[in-house]
Amino acid sequence: MKTSFAISVFSALAAVTGVTATPLRPLKDVVKRSPDGNFTLYDYGVTASPIKLFYADGLAYFGTASDWTDGSVVTDITLTFSDGEISTEALTDGATLPDDTLLYLRPNDDAITEVGFTGDDTPSDAVTDKWIWYGAWLMYEDDSGELFDTFYVKETNVTGVWQLYWVPIGVSSTGYTSANVRDIA
Repeated sequence: MKTSFAISVFSALAAVTGVTATPLRPLKDVVKRSPDGNFTLYDYGVTASPIKLFYADGLAYFGTASDWTDGSVVTDITLTFSDGEISTEALTDGATLPDDTLLYLRPNDDAITEVGFTGDDTPSDAVTDKWIWYGAWLMYEDDSGELFDTFYVKETNVTGVWQLYWVPIGVSSTGYTSANVRDIA
């Protein structure tokens, strides 16, 4: 018995619709939450597998920290979350960060800005206390309660190392790649 093309397409569409209409896990699991204990942030989408966030001279990068030789303080990090802030601790032997090192973004409405960590040269418009999670995705919550996840990365001069940026909605992201920042590898 020969199946017509239309029936094959319809069957495939029905199968896909059935799969996508049924969540892989209950929707209640994908809600606002706070990660427990120490965690790491990863980017999904620019490489075949997730790449880990690291610290380099106050800025946020994804990739392998030991590949980045352009900085004076470069370290793998572990993070903790409390009251909307993400605290940072160095993991690489010999590297230290101040106890109050926090992840920040600069939610400028009309310019692409680097995501980084607080320290001696923290920009005056840096925001450290508006982080939030939905499921495993990291987001920024503005003062009105609107959520944003407009993270982008740009490959550096070191292959496989990507710098993390904030790109406001409506600003051209040409030359940057959309980033999916999550706390699950």
